[in-house]
Amino acid sequence: MSFKPLPVERNREGELRTVGFELEFANVGIEECLQIVQELYGGHVEWENRFSAKVVDTRIGKFSVEIDLKLLTEKQYKPIFEKLGIDIQQVKLGASTLEERIDDTLENVIKKVIPYEIGVPPLPFNQLEQLEDLRNALYEHHAKGTEAFFTNAFGTHINTEIPDTEPETILRYIRAFLLLYPWLLEAGETDFARKNLTTFINPFPAEYNQLVLNPSYAPDLDQLIEDYHQYNPDRNRPLDMYPLFAFVREEKINQFTNLGSVKPRKTFHYRLPNSCVSDPSWTLAQEWNNWVVIEELANNPARITQMSKEYLDMKEHTFIGFDSKWTKQTEQWLR
Repeated sequence: MSFKPLPVERNREGELRTVGFELEFANVGIEECLQIVQELYGGHVEWENRFSAKVVDTRIGKFSVEIDLKLLTEKQYKPIFEKLGIDIQQVKLGASTLEERIDDTLENVIKKVIPYEIGVPPLPFNQLEQLEDLRNALYEHHAKGTEAFFTNAFGTHINTEIPDTEPETILRYIRAFLLLYPWLLEAGETDFARKNLTTFINPFPAEYNQLVLNPSYAPDLDQLIEDYHQYNPDRNRPLDMYPLFAFVREEKINQFTNLGSVKPRKTFHYRLPNSCVSDPSWTLAQEWNNWVVIEELANNPARITQMSKEYLDMKEHTFIGFDSKWTKQTEQWLR
């Protein structure tokens, strides 16, 4: 399967739009991941701590490799010992320090359910084929993905550069995503654990959909952000807009104290796809191509308007089974 092109290929500056991926998985540790990246793309390793490292100066950019838990990567347990006057780096337990023993214990306890993550550098969208080598290498090294165990709520995050930062453009993408969300769940075969057993991809609330899909909704950028935060006061949405909003209005996002650290990025943060690295038939291209469907709709304003009216009308008159009915209607639109 090949990677589909974007309907809008260049950003406002005339450069090809870029895409980054984040792959979550288990059963392949950090050192092994670093070796895989170096064998495929070159570069050298720079360690931040034992749970977080980068491969820099590769032929395609800088990779990050870490365990996806701030308790370990940022050692959030240290203040507890500091309050007790204990310097865990100085306390010796045989050949190890107390800090090393704590890290070992925590990693052994949580590595079965908390994924390791490889962050891929942003690439021009027409160069994404070379990332399939990484996906295939993880499979060959017996990485375990979403489908390997029922509690593996692992994801593939896709960070696509936005074509421009106009509020009208951002709104079109949000609307396109909301309209396609039930279809995306089916097309991407979104894992049961990720939909139902965890909070990692909570759907947008119906009240937000009602507000945004109303054709009369035409906010400026500040209002768009404020409305988003009112209805989505956390990062656990399948399309997380906070990194993009932080890029365009960082001071405003910093005023929201319930979000934790938000890294500004000129990208959408698409968190819906599974990470099926232990399935030999799975590819990054199939997840990317679902995102391109969102792109195509986002750049068809007339269709967005018509679909929004039909969505709101069907929602008002459907009491049971809306998602299934709307998915079938969406498939007809996509034909």
